[in-house]
Amino acid sequence: MNSNICLVCGSSNLRADRALSGRLVCTSCGNPYGVRNGRRNAARHLNKFNIKYWLFLCVLIFTFVLIVI
Repeated sequence: MNSNICLVCGSSNLRADRALSGRLVCTSCGNPYGVRNGRRNAARHLNKFNIKYWLFLCVLIFTFVLIVI
């Protein structure tokens, strides 16, 4: 089973781009299939996830305190 998944964003939405001689291009991030970004890009996405996680956690704790009081 050959599944084509973008190596940058993990999306399976690929299409053949006529301008690139039919090369597969991810419709989510726009990178050609088979091209992988460096570790710096992955660390940047991980940092965004951590900020969203902590923000969600703070809002959850704040609402819990408001409900208890």
